[in-house]
Amino acid sequence: MRAAFPLATLQPVSDTHNAWVALLLETSPPPRNDDLARFCVDCGLAEALAPLPCIVSLTDLEVDLSALPAEQAILRLPTAFFCDRANDEALDALQARGFRFMGSGLPLVGQTPHGHLKAFALPCPGRGVPVGVGEWLGKLPGPHMALGAEEITCSGRCHFQWLAGNFPQHLLPGAGRHADTSNRALLLELLAAVASDADSHRLEATIKRDPQLSYHLLKLVNSVAFAVPTKIGSFGQAIALLGRRQLQRWLQLLLYARGQKGEAANPLLPQAAMRARLAEALCEGLGGSRDEQDRAFMAGMFSLLDTLFGIPIAEIMKPLNLAEDVAAALSARSGRLGLLLKAIEAGERGARDELAALLAQAGIGHEAWARALVPAVGWAVQVSREA
Repeated sequence: MRAAFPLATLQPVSDTHNAWVALLLETSPPPRNDDLARFCVDCGLAEALAPLPCIVSLTDLEVDLSALPAEQAILRLPTAFFCDRANDEALDALQARGFRFMGSGLPLVGQTPHGHLKAFALPCPGRGVPVGVGEWLGKLPGPHMALGAEEITCSGRCHFQWLAGNFPQHLLPGAGRHADTSNRALLLELLAAVASDADSHRLEATIKRDPQLSYHLLKLVNSVAFAVPTKIGSFGQAIALLGRRQLQRWLQLLLYARGQKGEAANPLLPQAAMRARLAEALCEGLGGSRDEQDRAFMAGMFSLLDTLFGIPIAEIMKPLNLAEDVAAALSARSGRLGLLLKAIEAGERGARDELAALLAQAGIGHEAWARALVPAVGWAVQVSREA
């Protein structure tokens, strides 16, 4: 009998400019035997995440790595594993195949890690750097990863280049505070018009009121993110050819994408995109109708607007006249859509015990979760690169 599918989380790893640079795969229990092959083959892990590398968290090498693209994988193992000379031969063979390595934790006094180890993953020290951390991180080229980062506070002295954690949720209220709030108000006006089935001429006229909005909309429409087969050169053509459903989704994305030229990337954009696509896929897997899937997408996309605007979600929802299940999910995380949002948020935190309980409550198996999670994160990566 085949072993049960492990429960997986797939968290973004960002650089200090908020751009996603890798994905962190962790499972409970840790991968064994053909677990990674099942993620790669059954869930399409390699195809979905390209071109970003995937940091695969392991406790040892008792796992089949044959299906994992070596050039795309960073194997994260306890640093003690790299200090045990009995493992040198296996590490040499993997390095020859193209795998890279990351050690969890620092070596003990007197230990020397394998020469192929180039980076460490450590709990984020925050503003203070514990004695010895900076010295060890300075010895290896990295990129070193700070785990559990909740804000970007590093002065550079600790040599962390990558951040894995929940820091987008801990940004100052109004994460998009440097963007033109009047333009975001126009986006909300457009969303309300689309929801009320306003005619195309009114939508096109509203879009034309804002050159920056016009530019961003056409940039997204003409991107590969939505797999549109025909290049679109006008607003009327976009509305007529692609319909209200896609237009509504672009406007939702643009709420997060807009900002001043030269600003760091908004970390809320890919996170909101991932939530939206994952909620939609989970809803589909539960037998939800096409309309309910659209509402799940909207709930996921809007679930970070209070962080973006720095105001209560109830105030943001007022002009939108949202469906009752979407409003309940956003305001109280209640109903089926609210339960999906709570599960997604637990996955983002890497809280796998909580995630397991929520998935069981929703009637979602671990394999169904993984099959929805992997392409959703892949889509978010694509969207963030095109925005």
